[in-house]
Amino acid sequence: MPAPASLLLLLAILWWPLVLPLAPGHLQSPPTFITLNGSHLNHLLLDTHSSHIYVGAVNVLYHLSPDLQLLSWGKTGPKLDSPDCLPPIDPTDCTQAETTDNTNKLLLLEEIKGGDPLSLIVCGTVLQGICEKRSLENVSQVLYKTDNPVDTQYVAANNPRVSTVGVVVEQKGVLLMLVGRGYTSKGPGGIPPITMRRLTPVARYSAPAFSHEELGKLVVGSYSEYNNHFVKAFHHNNYVYFVFSRRDMWGKREYRTYVSRLCVGDPNFYSYVEVPLSCGGGYNLAQAAVLGYHREQPTLFVAMAMGQASTPTPTDRTALCVYKVEELDKALHGAQLLCYTQEGKDANNKEKAYIEYEVSSSCLKLPQDSLNEYPCGGEHTPSPIASAIALEATPAFTWTPPITAVTTATEVGHTIVLLGDKNGRLHKVFLHANGTVASSCILSVSNSRTVLRASDLCVCVFQVTKLHVAQCEKHLDCHTCLSNRDPYCGWCSLEGRYLSSPDCCYTPTPALSTLPSHQAAPLVLHKHLIIWKSFTYSMWPCHWCVKDELCTHDKSCPRQHVIYNSRVSLVTVLYLLVVSSLRLICVCVTVQLYDCSVGQSDCSQCRAVAGNYGCVWCADETPGCVYNQSCTSGTMDTCPPPLITEVEPLTGPLEGGILLTIQGSNLGQSFQDIQAGVTVAGVTCRPLPEAYRISTRYNSSVKITASANATAGPVVITVRGSEKGESQQTFSYQNPQLSRIVPEKGPLAGGTMLTLHGSQLLTGQRTEQSSDQIAGLQTFLVSDTRLICRTSHSNQTGRVPVKVVFGKAERILDSVLFSYMEDPVITDATPTESFYGGGRLIYVTGQNLNVVQQPKMSVSNEPRERSEVRRRRYTHVSVRSPLIQELCTNVTSERMICKSPMVEPKSRIVRVWFEMDNVHIDFHTIKNKLFTYHPNPDLFQLNSESRGTPIRFKPGGVLAVEGKGLTLAMNRDEVVAQLGDKECVIKTLDNTHLYCEPPEEQPLALDDSDLPKLKVLMGSLAFDLGPVQYDNDLHSLVPLAAQIGLAAGAAVVVLIVLVIILMYRRKSKQALRDYKKVLVQLETLEINVGDQCRKEFTDLMTEMMDLSSDVGGPGIPFLDYRTYAERVFFPGQKGAPLSQNLDLPDSRRQTVEQGLGQLNNLLNNRLFLIRFIHTLEVQQSFSQRDRGYVASLLTMALHDKLEYFTDVMKTLLGDLVQQYVTKNPKLMLRRYCTYTFYLFGIHFLLAIKYQVDKGPVDAVTGKAKRTLNDSHLLREDIEYCSVTLTVLVKSGVEVQPCPVKVLDTDTITQVKDKILDQIYKGAAFSQRPAADSLDLEWRSGQAGHLTLSDDDVTAIIQGRWKRINTLQHYKVPDGATVALIPRSQSSLGVNQFYQTGEKTPMLEGEEEEGLRLWHLVKPSEDPEIPKHRKSSMRERERAKAIPEIYLTRLLSMKGTLQKFVDDVFVAILSTKWPPPIAVRFFFDFLDDMAEKHGIDDPETVHIWKTNSLPLRFWVNILKNPQFVFDVQVTDSVDAVLSVIAQTFIDSCTTSEHKVGRDSPVNKLLYAREIPRYKQLVERYYSDIHNAVSGCYQEMNSTLTELSGMNNLVALHELYKYINKYYDQIIMSLEEDAAGQKMQLAYRLQQVAALVENKVTDL
Repeated sequence: MPAPASLLLLLAILWWPLVLPLAPGHLQSPPTFITLNGSHLNHLLLDTHSSHIYVGAVNVLYHLSPDLQLLSWGKTGPKLDSPDCLPPIDPTDCTQAETTDNTNKLLLLEEIKGGDPLSLIVCGTVLQGICEKRSLENVSQVLYKTDNPVDTQYVAANNPRVSTVGVVVEQKGVLLMLVGRGYTSKGPGGIPPITMRRLTPVARYSAPAFSHEELGKLVVGSYSEYNNHFVKAFHHNNYVYFVFSRRDMWGKREYRTYVSRLCVGDPNFYSYVEVPLSCGGGYNLAQAAVLGYHREQPTLFVAMAMGQASTPTPTDRTALCVYKVEELDKALHGAQLLCYTQEGKDANNKEKAYIEYEVSSSCLKLPQDSLNEYPCGGEHTPSPIASAIALEATPAFTWTPPITAVTTATEVGHTIVLLGDKNGRLHKVFLHANGTVASSCILSVSNSRTVLRASDLCVCVFQVTKLHVAQCEKHLDCHTCLSNRDPYCGWCSLEGRYLSSPDCCYTPTPALSTLPSHQAAPLVLHKHLIIWKSFTYSMWPCHWCVKDELCTHDKSCPRQHVIYNSRVSLVTVLYLLVVSSLRLICVCVTVQLYDCSVGQSDCSQCRAVAGNYGCVWCADETPGCVYNQSCTSGTMDTCPPPLITEVEPLTGPLEGGILLTIQGSNLGQSFQDIQAGVTVAGVTCRPLPEAYRISTRYNSSVKITASANATAGPVVITVRGSEKGESQQTFSYQNPQLSRIVPEKGPLAGGTMLTLHGSQLLTGQRTEQSSDQIAGLQTFLVSDTRLICRTSHSNQTGRVPVKVVFGKAERILDSVLFSYMEDPVITDATPTESFYGGGRLIYVTGQNLNVVQQPKMSVSNEPRERSEVRRRRYTHVSVRSPLIQELCTNVTSERMICKSPMVEPKSRIVRVWFEMDNVHIDFHTIKNKLFTYHPNPDLFQLNSESRGTPIRFKPGGVLAVEGKGLTLAMNRDEVVAQLGDKECVIKTLDNTHLYCEPPEEQPLALDDSDLPKLKVLMGSLAFDLGPVQYDNDLHSLVPLAAQIGLAAGAAVVVLIVLVIILMYRRKSKQALRDYKKVLVQLETLEINVGDQCRKEFTDLMTEMMDLSSDVGGPGIPFLDYRTYAERVFFPGQKGAPLSQNLDLPDSRRQTVEQGLGQLNNLLNNRLFLIRFIHTLEVQQSFSQRDRGYVASLLTMALHDKLEYFTDVMKTLLGDLVQQYVTKNPKLMLRRYCTYTFYLFGIHFLLAIKYQVDKGPVDAVTGKAKRTLNDSHLLREDIEYCSVTLTVLVKSGVEVQPCPVKVLDTDTITQVKDKILDQIYKGAAFSQRPAADSLDLEWRSGQAGHLTLSDDDVTAIIQGRWKRINTLQHYKVPDGATVALIPRSQSSLGVNQFYQTGEKTPMLEGEEEEGLRLWHLVKPSEDPEIPKHRKSSMRERERAKAIPEIYLTRLLSMKGTLQKFVDDVFVAILSTKWPPPIAVRFFFDFLDDMAEKHGIDDPETVHIWKTNSLPLRFWVNILKNPQFVFDVQVTDSVDAVLSVIAQTFIDSCTTSEHKVGRDSPVNKLLYAREIPRYKQLVERYYSDIHNAVSGCYQEMNSTLTELSGMNNLVALHELYKYINKYYDQIIMSLEEDAAGQKMQLAYRLQQVAALVENKVTDL
């Protein structure tokens, strides 16, 4: 019988804190104990590696040996503290601070799985519950603590009565601590009940140790309402569980016990779910809990107390309840599934799962496989989830007074529960298999209480006790021994007493010493007979020594008692010892035994035994297989019906063909019994004779012929016509499907990890994968939705389908094919050397490198000692070398970067290669050179004499570092030196020295030290070379007089400092008062911002609607061609050449016109025109603006000769291409003349104007609420409402009412514009009356007429500000009747004008009076504001403090206009109608130029076309629609058009449109649509390229209709440029030989003489 488990008991006067099981041992009575004087003990911790014990107490930590000897101790308190103050505690700031005891709240081991513990984690109540790390060897040594903690480092509860639990887990090699903390009324608020914390600081997050920054936390709305009381936290499988009690806010607000669960790898707490625990009898408050094992299954044991009414206070009545972890996980999983897929409701529409803790989330209706796809949740899944269904259990044990500690142990398969109560007693409880109590007893504990009294002083002394839990010596006879049913104890037959198993030995007797040695197990048959039975099965030459309890290969045992081993004979030797009072008689008989009950567990097996053994199935109270003479109640002639216990697998394809394994009992005595009696879900199965095992197991091949109606059902077996046996499990026919594969490509060599996604992939469980050309895929992982395998090699590239076989079912994925691509090839890899420490960047070049998903650089090495031993002794043995790999990054088709792997120093490098799936390329095959590893370099400390002492450095110099082997495998550019938080620039690096130049000013330290440290990084090697202190002191001899002067100056300075200190104290008090005011203001600001965000979000959701119905109706009239050409070619000029006549005296008109006619003839000369243009272009004073103006004049002058002009343009563009083809062919083209269609969506402009006018527009600044332009966004919360005016419109002699929607914040001029827009909808803007010529008259009744204007005597004036009148100012109600009447002369005293660059009406004359106008917003810095209005102004300023909250208005505007923007872009870039001949002709010309000059870069041609058409024409039209339509464009509409035009520009560029957090808002607005628009542009260019080429005749026929231009004015303007550069043009013409023959210079001189009367050389 196994040894008893010993226990540590932690005892207190009125409190039982903990019971902890130890490893088995042999303890002697009395119990071992140690008294820890004066310490109230809190926690007990056992280090299973060393068996050392750590005790956390008030103000003290104790470290004990396994035999309870004190090894070390350390103080943790008391400390100056107050729960109302934040650390560090300053008595001047925290006046209520006092010396406070530090109660231990957490005591945990920091240990990595499979490794030794690193430190002891200790958390107490003082300083807001911060934690520290202590040494495991000496608990007085502090390894880590923080003197200035931040709020994220407050871990434990700051109240000794509030619970805190924790558990340490490992996630991807990083240690984390999950903490559950109860609610405390004092101290900092907002600390969540459950948090995840780091145990080591993380630099990239700037997060210190024990901080929960950037980690998960359970967010709770009102923690005081829930009032969690945590009892236990434990780690099981891949989850962390918390046991706690809290108020049930969802139900009856009673306190209940809950268990919550989290995935270990869930840093966001998406997987949080909890379920209530119910313990029958009203026990609702958990007091203690432990995770143990019951019947080899993980089980949760919880001690529950009965609560007082609806409070968290427990009564003295407690109970022990037992919950299987399997059932607990099932309940938690069910709650998650309901909340994920059924909105938390069951089939009866009753809510069974919900979102708890006042979190703004709700249960959803996600796909059914969501929980399988996201077992730990995700951003889209609801959390935190709580179950409304409790997990119920019946109390296994009840007791009074309350139970406060619980632990468990398992002995020989039996479960023992040890309970500690409030009075210090220990209960030992044995459990049945069903969880009920078999027996219980109370263990006696000596020295459980000790009280010392001295006068009025009462000192409670507490102790740690170690005692036996198996007290076997109390039982004196066999009957009482066995009736106690203690698993730790048994009756020792040879000694005749009740002992624990190890204490029972075999007493030597004379008769035993002569017997053959066999392993003996004593069995008591009757009072005087003892039998030993032995079985010898082993094939090894070993012998068992009973007396010595050892196995040996020797011929004899130390005590000459041996059981000889034999694998031949199964004969059992029986020794009978007849004991009398005086003598011992030994009779030796050799017999052969056969036990019918062994191996025959059911009737079928029993009846299959050979008849000569006489075994029958006896129908006793407990039926069994016995010898026929031992059966007294009669035998059974027929066996019971078959019992099926297990069927595997439970699923199969509809086509069948899988092997089914059926296990159970009474499954027949031979194969013929069941040959035709097996059906699966009603379908007959054919058993396999070779796989049949009598009565217990056989395999069936499921072969289905008609499966259309077969879905699911049990397995049924009939044995030779007997009763049927039906399985409890259900076999299901499934239809597995494949959906996609990842990745979709791989190398020919294979080895690609291929993931197949689909549904019901576990069908039949045993699956094999194949492909038409992927043979023998190796499967690694199979789940119901995912299958992972590794591809094999292929002989040729190409795309092949993937096929998965389930029995006879084949599923082929045709929609997605796997592509075999050429294997990657490496052509170069540099450098070829590395230190053993690794980390050196290896730059690899080659081809097809990105075919592989995860390329690696691999190294196989062998430690030097192993290689030497192998060479000396075992040269014939092949030993696998350790494999070290590093993933390569920045992988493209031709390049990737790999880090050299780190190998053990002085090891032998066996092989270095690049592993790319199944493509392995040895390094030496790339450059015919081995990759070499060198010993790691040594860098010596800066201060070699005194390590850790800072070295002094004078700015301007360099830091010299000595070392050796520095350049063996590293150059200067690869080494990085860091001094504190700044870089120390490497200047020189040789084999023994490194010189770096630090910054001029001393950098900051990266740790808690005051001085920066120099760190050198060489690959993965990091060297800390010590601190550096800058020396800025200048040492010079100071004369005595100067010293006296300095002393006097210092005295004055000290006096001044004292005065400053006094002033500072006074100011600090004032600052404190101001600080409190600021807090109030911040709270008000938060409320205002929240309200504003809510309002803007509402606007965003309600205003994104279709405006098609609102902007319908008649369109906008086009401009005539003359006006269009005038505005396009001469934008911004009031007097264009097309609308003017020559301003000449009559005496000169005829002569000048004659000269201009000759100039026109010259311009029709190709050589003159080309030389003229080239001459102008090389002039430095010929500006870009001049270039555009001259190009427009030439277009107008040669408008009737567009065929000729186009041919000249071709020549000029050809020259331009020739000029830039060797430099930068992506040149910018000039504007050209073309006439294309203008149907780009008339409703587009109307939609913009309608949406802009729908919100307030500031008449002064032009800023609008609804806009796309960030700079024109009205970032104010303007209260306004829509008003519908009834406008009286006179139509002939009748007056008809017309409803018009305006805003009450509109100025009178804005109201008039909106009325005119409605009345003259669709009419030309030039044909309608101006708003300034009309007055708005408000009519009420017969005689009530009031003329409204922007400015009158009722205008509001505040200081130097005057507000423009609005409808709100006049209090015009909704539905009011107004009329537009001609403006009277009396009202013309107030004139309106448009400021330069704006189209917003302003009032004239106010600036002269010192008044400034404002409409909706005006600056608040006005010193003349009355005091009684300053409070409202401050509130307005607070509202303006965060203007970014109004950016949602841009989204609202964008969403409303999106359809119209898309329509415009599609109309511009669509080839549904044939593109203009000019566009086709010009694009063909550009394609010819690119082909002629060998430009094969498609990006260059794309840029040419973009610069010629979209950027030169369409952008101009989009930004200036008044060029095409007879409309007025206000500033607000112009701002919107600018954003849309910029979007069009970005869509036409070839560069990638990258945006980030710092990008302009206008860029971010259409970031998602621009890629789609880019595709439109590329398709437009491609369609034109593929269309039929244009010709001259077709283009000329289109352009000959455009005539009637006044080219004389254009010629006269051109002559001004000829006159300006007259000498240069004449010189250029005379230098040209062909020009000389044509006398071009002479003819130009004639023109000059006629036009200007210029004196020439004629």
